[in-house]
Amino acid sequence: MVSILGCGWLGMPLGKALIGSGKLVKGSTTKPHKLEEISRQSIVSFLIQLDDLSNEAELMEFLDNEILIINVPPGRNYINADDYPHKLARLNTHINQSNIQKIIFVSSTSVYEENNDVVFEDSSISKNPSAQRLFLAEEVFRNNPNIQTTVIRMAGLIGPNRHPGRFFGGKTQIPDGLIPVNLIHLDDCIGIIEEVIKRDYWGQTIHAAAPSHPTKKEFYSLASTIYNNSKADFVEEKGKFKIINPDKLVKDLKYQFKHPDLMAWLLQSHQN
Repeated sequence: MVSILGCGWLGMPLGKALIGSGKLVKGSTTKPHKLEEISRQSIVSFLIQLDDLSNEAELMEFLDNEILIINVPPGRNYINADDYPHKLARLNTHINQSNIQKIIFVSSTSVYEENNDVVFEDSSISKNPSAQRLFLAEEVFRNNPNIQTTVIRMAGLIGPNRHPGRFFGGKTQIPDGLIPVNLIHLDDCIGIIEEVIKRDYWGQTIHAAAPSHPTKKEFYSLASTIYNNSKADFVEEKGKFKIINPDKLVKDLKYQFKHPDLMAWLLQSHQN
């Protein structure tokens, strides 16, 4: 059985996929009106608020599983970098009293500095507050001796209801047109998580990013044209950037990307 903390854009279809492979799934939301929607997918629904874990009976029932997938982004409203990891630390206390043995923590490649180079899992972490917030949250579970935790640092998310063409259509003089993009499709987010569980790949940190890295101009110009038939004008300059390397994922899990070529995916999305 698997519990998914955060049944949103990724968590809901992930839950459906895990159910399709024969697993029993519990899923949480912070919004009462979404409980029925989650239940309709055959996911056992729970109302869990990181801000208020006082409903201990419901929380412990949610945590009555072997595997927990934590898919709750920090958001942008925190004043202090410590707020998000502190909330997860409180959750961690309850996890230690539960049957959870393994955790997948969904993080982000935004933890890294833009070093104008290829980034690997052991590359330097950025000092900006949002990056530190995420890294400290990862550490909460990575440092828990009672739990085996795998951290998946995901690149920019694309897929259903997140078409990249909606960002720059009709805009001009968009900076950094020559920097490479780092993105991952929803199908691969789900596939990678499934593979981690299937192969018992615990105690690791891995990147989830497509192996192709077209320039911002190439990718978003095509995306804008496909999405709303609107051109986007980019400045041909190359500011700070990073290239997220997914080789560890491919090597260790033998993972084959469903959408390795981002430009090809754009053209395919247009045809569909």
